[in-house]
Amino acid sequence: MKKRILFVDDEVNMLQGLRRMLNAMRHEWDMVFVESGQEALGLLPQAPSDVIVSDMRMPGMDRTQLPTQVM
Repeated sequence: MKKRILFVDDEVNMLQGLRRMLNAMRHEWDMVFVESGQEALGLLPQAPSDVIVSDMRMPGMDRTQLPTQVM
């Protein structure tokens, strides 16, 4: 079973770069890329993730809000 990894960053270029860089891992990981903490929180109840990789500075959320709300 593949691990599901959620990448969260408000910078679209960063997400696109991660997607390209990690493309070779697509057979081992189920990767999801979203542009905000709010979008991540909305997605998690329907599609839980094993790992969340998040930018520490995003508009609308400080560095502790996303991990705190996920827990």
